[in-house]
Amino acid sequence: MFSSLQRVIGPGIIRRSSNHRRFSSVSVHSVFPATLYRFQVYRESKLFDKSLGEDEWDPEDSVEVQADGLVHPKITLDVSNGALFMPNTHFMQEVTRRSYDYYLEGLDDGKPAENPHLLCIHKGTELPDTLLLHRERDSRFSLQPSHPMPLTALNKTLTEFYIKNGIMLDPDKWLEKNPYHEASFDNSAEWMNE
Repeated sequence: MFSSLQRVIGPGIIRRSSNHRRFSSVSVHSVFPATLYRFQVYRESKLFDKSLGEDEWDPEDSVEVQADGLVHPKITLDVSNGALFMPNTHFMQEVTRRSYDYYLEGLDDGKPAENPHLLCIHKGTELPDTLLLHRERDSRFSLQPSHPMPLTALNKTLTEFYIKNGIMLDPDKWLEKNPYHEASFDNSAEWMNE
């Protein structure tokens, strides 16, 4: 049934059809198209190589580092290959509440207190040439390198961007001020106006 998808060229060598599905962005931006948020435990970016295991605070911060040692711009089904950002939607609130709960559970388990916050980047904020914002799904964005770069360089670039353009918001106060039932639906264009 699936014989048309791959063809044996020689012993141990399989060529896949060029027609197999690759994931692609809905759109790619050099300017933030809406006000977007991300939950962070630290002020600086701490994305990590997913092959090394989960981060102590948030598995959403894993990226794929390729065999050449670089993080490539890429869309995958299971991880954003960059920093996850979302508008104030139901899904964003679910992810934020879950991540914040993980943080609070970690404190209960004896982890040291950090500085959890929502990082807010306002609509119209321009990106440096080294970064691009990929809209992966309806309301899910990832801030990725515009060209392959080492993970340490990506984290440094993101940290500099956050310090220059980001606003740190207290998660408790923000969630209280923005109740779940007032959040936008993820597939609605309503959040693009915020």
